[in-house]
Amino acid sequence: MKKNLSDMLLTCFVVLASLTAGGCAFLAGADDGQGLAGPRIRFVETLRNQGSLHGEGWRETVIATGPTASTLQQPNSVYADDFKVYVTDRYTDNLVTRSPRVFVFDRGAGTVTILDRAKGVDLLAPSGIVVDAFGIIQVADSQQGKVFGYDQQGKNPYTLGKRGELQYPAGLAVDKKRNRLYVADSHAHTVKVFDNIGMFLYDIGTSNGPGELKHPVAVALDRSGTVYVLDARRKRVVLYDIDGRYLRSFELTSEEPVAPAKPRGIAVDAEGRVLVTDEASNNVLIYDNKGTLIVTWGKTGRLIGDFLQPSGIFIDDRGIIYVADQMNGRVQEFQYIP
Repeated sequence: MKKNLSDMLLTCFVVLASLTAGGCAFLAGADDGQGLAGPRIRFVETLRNQGSLHGEGWRETVIATGPTASTLQQPNSVYADDFKVYVTDRYTDNLVTRSPRVFVFDRGAGTVTILDRAKGVDLLAPSGIVVDAFGIIQVADSQQGKVFGYDQQGKNPYTLGKRGELQYPAGLAVDKKRNRLYVADSHAHTVKVFDNIGMFLYDIGTSNGPGELKHPVAVALDRSGTVYVLDARRKRVVLYDIDGRYLRSFELTSEEPVAPAKPRGIAVDAEGRVLVTDEASNNVLIYDNKGTLIVTWGKTGRLIGDFLQPSGIFIDDRGIIYVADQMNGRVQEFQYIP
């Protein structure tokens, strides 16, 4: 029988040095007497602002500070490489004015750079973020129907969608080996594929049949280049090969009587497990590579391991899992325990 990881929380109080190193502030997963109920996951850190990179992030898992211009407020997509974590933030500086921006957390330098309108970034509704092999930060803006490419200083060298190729880009994935950008265009019911200079290559999911998409909201790749698309309307994950040919699909199931109500983000780990965030249930669902539900992880709340409308999710090359915890104003990082 599957177990909800949030029902097996174990909070341990450790010294500051342990917390700074990742510590054991959150452990999830337990042995049910018949083997592991699911992958064990530990909390690593919280990212909110520059203080999070200097050993202060642990404090924010207990008492959240008030919103400021230099602190994440509504992060909704996340991407990470070896040193940096890139986060889109639907920042609102008052009840009327919105000023979305991009946070770049540089773990090597211990600094945070905020790319906003003052630095050339002009976003309305950022909905996905990746960084290509050339260091270009690519941000999907669903409201503008475009994908903007920015350099590391926030300058805008190019824009996809000027010719109307995109309707409502909701999620991005990048294949650095083949220099391809995948754009989940939810209102067009397709995933559009571009090369590294912005030339359109082909559509995925437009043909009638089992591979047809309805309202795709997110896309991810595994290490072999297989494409995983989160088909929100049909509550399923659809797999395609590197050339966009349909392979198979599986329905999103849950331990609850109904399927996830609002699936939003998708990621694939090194073992081929598929992780899907559900904004409605405030959890992450983990499936094996055949689509069988392994475990449900997380619950509604503000403590570490809790979520309020989790959105984007990403897994880096080290196996760190990043979850954009929107209404908690943070990105939470986790890691499997071997």
